[in-house]
Parts: sequence; structure tokens; C-alpha cells
Amino acid sequence: MSFLISKRPILQMPVAFWGLALAYVAVAINTTVASVALPPISRAFEVSSEQLSWIVNCTPLAASAFMLFGGHWASRYGFRRVLVIGLSILTVSAVGASMVFDVNTLIAFRTLSGLGSALVMPSALVLAYQVVEDSRRRTAIGLVTAAQAIGGLLGPLLAGYLITTLSWRASLVSVAKLLLVSIQIVCSEIPKRVGHKGQVRPFDQIGAALTALFGTSTLLFLVGLTNHSDNRFVSIGSISVAVITLITLIIHEKRCPYPLFRLKQLRKRSFLVPTGINWIVQLVYGGMIFLNMQYLQLVVGLSAFKAALLVVAGTLMWIVASSSSGALSKRFGSYRLAMLGLVSASIGYGFIGFSGINPNPLVLILGFVLSGSAGVEPAVMVHGVLESYEDDQWSFGASLNAMIMRYGLSTGIALSGLILSSSFVAVMNQTLTRLGDSVESYAASTIGGAYRFASSLPDNERNDLIIAAKNAFVVGFREFYILAIVLYVFAFIVILLQSKSGRL
Repeated sequence: MSFLISKRPILQMPVAFWGLALAYVAVAINTTVASVALPPISRAFEVSSEQLSWIVNCTPLAASAFMLFGGHWASRYGFRRVLVIGLSILTVSAVGASMVFDVNTLIAFRTLSGLGSALVMPSALVLAYQVVEDSRRRTAIGLVTAAQAIGGLLGPLLAGYLITTLSWRASLVSVAKLLLVSIQIVCSEIPKRVGHKGQVRPFDQIGAALTALFGTSTLLFLVGLTNHSDNRFVSIGSISVAVITLITLIIHEKRCPYPLFRLKQLRKRSFLVPTGINWIVQLVYGGMIFLNMQYLQLVVGLSAFKAALLVVAGTLMWIVASSSSGALSKRFGSYRLAMLGLVSASIGYGFIGFSGINPNPLVLILGFVLSGSAGVEPAVMVHGVLESYEDDQWSFGASLNAMIMRYGLSTGIALSGLILSSSFVAVMNQTLTRLGDSVESYAASTIGGAYRFASSLPDNERNDLIIAAKNAFVVGFREFYILAIVLYVFAFIVILLQSKSGRL
């Protein structure tokens, strides 16, 4: 039986529900603001290409690592308690990130926010289901999903406006007020005993820990490759840990009576194909998060707010494509719709990736709009993933799918950072051979570092350095989008082959 919390409906939903929806909005905003703030942060501090990648990547990576644990802890210790703890961690991390004076401390606070997100998301989703009447549960879940999309829209716009009018610090702390309001509503409107607590089904904690360690060490290796120093200890150590962890995970899962990964499930094409395609889509999206704001602000020269408007155009298209995918699938078929989305998005990636230093505004806008066509893929593919599970495993399947998708997002951020760094350093080293090694270490590693150093040069040298940095950035930017198109062509071929076999 549903536990109805409040007799004061707002749009036919209890007040408690809106506090939970606000939590989802806040999580989405917190995730997106860092990418908008990258350009001013890179100009404020001496930031290496590796650190630049971690500023964005640490939040989704930490969320991925703790996502399964967040759901388990909520079931064991109480959804309301874990939710409030998660919201509190997010608040502390947002305030702390806005007050830092070095990059490593900023990364630490952003990592902490990922832990908070992992605690908030499963707890808020279950409570949103619990606090409404039975007849409104479908609507509640739809609104929570919409709240996350709204946060994804508001995050870049809010951050862009605050960076343009105040500072990047204001953008990072902006979510704190929303989090405090959410905490107040949850504590005042939701009783402590709401939601299941006590007896929980067996959970493979060792498997979850090994999975988190494998994903984290693999990404640590990938991000470490962007560091062009001679010290490769971190890269060698992290890939060694990843290999050992993967072997240990396989052995453990074979012996565990309630394994996290069921071999029978993993062998199903109906699981592998949709999961793989979703992972590719999230990988490309992660790269776009990392690269687009730097390109629009530091290469094209747009303000943070105007750059956010362009990114939001793609996000709006993503939401439209995702929300209409059900109706479009019935009319055109899931296979055709998925392939059409891949083709349309690939055309958009071509427009964006090959825009250069002085892009045509209309072509750039069209590119961002078309890129949002990829929004049909998660909607179509998630349905396929869940259909591959037994009915009593849908909840776990959804959590596992969310974890894999976030690892895909983190991989995209790391991979785009690696591609950009490799191309940028190669081009800049050819241009700046006359500079000393101490200068090259940051002026030739990131475009923000080049801007920072250029401010100390005479006008003619400043302009030459900035133009060289823009050209170097565009090379890596273009290479990533070429990779994105290649991956989408591969996904298109896979779906085409699956459509002929009639299985997805």
C-alpha cells in the first residue's frame, strides 16, 4: 500500500514528492555546472590536461562506483536517512568546491559530490514511488525523469549566467540553495519509516566493490595517459590493478551463490547489444560535455551564457527525441528509429567537429540540434535491456544499466581528454619550441593555460600564441568527432544486423 504523506497537493502531487523531484534537479545541475566552468577555471589556475579531465570526470565516476552500494545501503538503513545524508554531502561539496584555491582540492570536492549523487538517486526514486497514491505512480516516475532532464537544461544556463555576471565560484555553489530546500522538505514531509527497511535480498558487496575498482582503475589509466611527463608509474599501476581486479571479479562471480553478474544474462544478445549501444552513446555524450564548452568559449569566443544556449539547444532536442521515441517506435519501428537517430546525430557531429575557428553560426546551431537526435537511443535501448531480465530483476537491471551508462560517460570524458591532449601538445610543441620547458608545461598542454600565459606577452606574440592554441585545440576537437561518427556507424551496422535477425 502506498504511504500518502501530505494532504496538500501541488498539481495533484504531495509536497513530499516535489522535494524529491527537486533533489533530482539539483543532482543534474551539480553534474553539468563543472563543464561550463572549465574555461574560466583553466584560466584561473595552472591546470594540467589530466587535471582538467578529472574536474569533470570525478563526479560521474564516483557516482558510478557507489551507485549499487547506494541502493543497497538505502534498502538496509532506510531510504529517507540515506537520502538526507546524500543531500548533505552534495551541499558540503558544492560549498567547498566554490572556496578552493587549488585544482586538486576542487577535484576532491567534486569527487565527494559523486558519492552524494550515488546516495541520492536510488533513494529519491524509491521514495517518489512510495509517497504518492497508486494511481499516480506512473506519473510520479515520469516527473522524476523529467526533473533530471530539467536539471540538465538549467545547469548550463544557470552556470553560464553566473559565470558571465559573477564568477565560476558562484556557478559551483549555486546548487546549494536547492539542496537545502530539498533537505527541509524531505525532513518535514517524509516520516522516517517510509520505504522498505530491514530484511533485504542478498547483495554481492564484494562483486560490487571489485566492479567499482575495475572501472575506476581503468579510467585512471586512461586519464593518466593525458599526462605527458616521463613518470608513468600511475598509468602502469592503474592498468595492473584493473587486470588483477578483473581476473579476481571473474573468479569471485563464478563462486558466489548470488553473483552480481549472471553469465546467462550477459550472454543474451538482447542484453549485450542495447547495453553496448547505450554505452557508445554515453561515451560520445561524455566527450561532448568535456569539449564543447571549451570550444565555444575559448575558440569561438562566446560568453559562457551564449555557449550554454547552444548546448541547451542540443539538450532540448535530446529530450524531444527521447520523450517521443515511444510513439515514433510504434509508427516507424524501433530498429528504423534507432538507426535514423544515429544517422541524424552523426550529421550533426560532422557540422560541429569540422566547424573550425570561425564557424558559420547557422551550421553550428544545426549541428547541435541534430546531435540531440541521439536521444532516441537510450529510450529504445533501455527497454530492450530491461526486457532481457526476469520480472523480479527489473530493479537490479535498471541500477546496473545506470552504472554502466555512467561509466560510459566517464570513459567518454577521459577519452576525449586523451585525444585532445595528444593532438594539442603535438601541435603546440611545434609552434612553441622557442619557449622554455617551464612555460611549455602548462602553456602548451591546455588552451586555458595558453590564454593564461599569453596575458603576459606583448600584443603580437599574444595573438600568435592564442591563434596557435585555437588551431591546436580544433585538431583534437575534430579527431574526437571523427571517432564519434565511426562509433555511430559501427552501432548502425550492429542494429541493422540485429534487425535482420529480428532480435534486439
